[in-house]
Amino acid sequence: MKTNLLFKLFTLCVLTATLGLPAFAQGTAFNYQGRLNDGVNPANGSYDLTFSLFNASNGVGQVGGILTNSAIAISNGMFTVALDFGNQFPGADRWLEIGVRTNGGTLFTTLSPRQKLTPAPYAIYSAGAATAATATSATTAASATSFTGNLAGDVTGTQGVTVVGTVGGQSAANVASATAAANTANSANTPSAIVKRDASGNFSAGLITGSLSGNATSATSATTAATATNFSGTLAGDVIGTQGATVVTTVGGQGAANVASAAAVANAATSADTAGAIVKRDASGNFSAGAVTAASFTGDGSGLTNVNATTLITPQGMALIPAGAFTMGDTLDGETDAVPVSVTVSAFYMDVNLVSYSKWQSVYFGATNSGYGFDNAGAGKAANHPVQTVNWYDAVKWCNARSQQAGLTPAYYTDAGFTQIYTNGDTDMIYPNWAANGYRLPTEAEWEKAARGGLSGQRFPWGNFITPYLANYDGYPSDYNYDLGPSGYNAVFQTGVQPYTSPIGYFAPNSYGLYDMTGNVFEWCWDWLGTPYAGGTDPRGPIGPLSYRVLRGGYWAGSAYYARCGGRAADTPSSTEGPAYGFRCVRGH
Repeated sequence: MKTNLLFKLFTLCVLTATLGLPAFAQGTAFNYQGRLNDGVNPANGSYDLTFSLFNASNGVGQVGGILTNSAIAISNGMFTVALDFGNQFPGADRWLEIGVRTNGGTLFTTLSPRQKLTPAPYAIYSAGAATAATATSATTAASATSFTGNLAGDVTGTQGVTVVGTVGGQSAANVASATAAANTANSANTPSAIVKRDASGNFSAGLITGSLSGNATSATSATTAATATNFSGTLAGDVIGTQGATVVTTVGGQGAANVASAAAVANAATSADTAGAIVKRDASGNFSAGAVTAASFTGDGSGLTNVNATTLITPQGMALIPAGAFTMGDTLDGETDAVPVSVTVSAFYMDVNLVSYSKWQSVYFGATNSGYGFDNAGAGKAANHPVQTVNWYDAVKWCNARSQQAGLTPAYYTDAGFTQIYTNGDTDMIYPNWAANGYRLPTEAEWEKAARGGLSGQRFPWGNFITPYLANYDGYPSDYNYDLGPSGYNAVFQTGVQPYTSPIGYFAPNSYGLYDMTGNVFEWCWDWLGTPYAGGTDPRGPIGPLSYRVLRGGYWAGSAYYARCGGRAADTPSSTEGPAYGFRCVRGH
């Protein structure tokens, strides 16, 4: 029996919490989905599978134990298992080695090559990241805006305000007319205690509660708790708590100019008595000489608890498409209106799947009961197949209705002042509010950035060739040398009457975790069709109204040519073209 693994899906979804809400520790298990072939045909039946984790693509380097899943039911090659290797993902690359045997057999066949595991396109949040009592290194925390709790580690980060090098080198006992108060506040001149200037430049009473951002190598006790000894990372936010050692409440209420015998040095050290400057005692209890210097982050933030940070939560059912430049179009097939151009796209969220027929109906019926009017009721071969037979106007109005039902701000209006939400009629004078947090159609540039999944210069999200195992399209291998055939509709879905759509999420996703970016149904985009398309930052197509709106991605009865990442199609916004047109939504980041 010849067995090979055709593709894999590795998804790690960890729930996160918004600022100020508790986050709960997550497990280490993840779902793994694959397709198993017996020779050239999809496997069917009961199989035993083993899974081993390695730190290298070949040879030795196994980490963790071997996981055995017995009697896995495989249908049409597809299987899904839950794997749990524990805490074996420190940030370094990992590869999965898979063994297979028929249920009841004796020997496992090891599949080759090992499968490299890649991160899911969802916001990943460290386990228990909202509580930090046991943290030993809170690193790579650039996005944190508020730290409260216990951090056990060295702080090497800038403290948001100017950190000074000296206040005359004098101990608290030598501060003029404030010896007793200083010693009391400083817990008998405790070494490494920190004091901070208030808004008037005087030493402040109370804890340090300033904004922290930047780097600070020698601030080994500027952490958020008395137990902290070792914290590395850039902190962009507020630290509230004990700063490693006792934080003094006052040093006599005197400004730097009043520190005995050291006024000039003190003022120089604090940038002319800068309000909010922080000074720190050295190991002998004297004010430290030498500024806190810059350092960089180390570590991966593992083990963090008790950290309240601003965490962007990816909306359910969507993937974050990162900001950045990419080459839109390609030179592979001589398409004159897809000449390559550099485009920069801001980050955004995109639906992982096409809008399904059941999802369409769940919004559609509520919208029609609330005064929305659609040209088409939509259709679908089954609840989990994509909705089709919808025109561009239907898709735009549905985005608005979905936004309102979710409590979000709609994106489309019939006036430039964004006061009249687009709910009825077929008008080309639609005004998009790009700053709205509601759902909308992707621009053509956003769609292609998402479809490519970070892979540059290829025809498809996975490479330069296509087969019916990778997408639902109409094969023409005699016309296109990159179509490996066979000819005709995808045989798996050519059942019953047309349309021969496939269930959403049937094929493997691209590297951003998006399904069906190739084939199944065409996807409406926002743009009017322009030739060639424009480059630059966040292009939104030519100013209309024009004749045609852009469609992307190909469909079940279309050739591989239309299924290319750079393939372009368009139609009038009132057209449905039978069961060919569907869509998916995006949201701003």
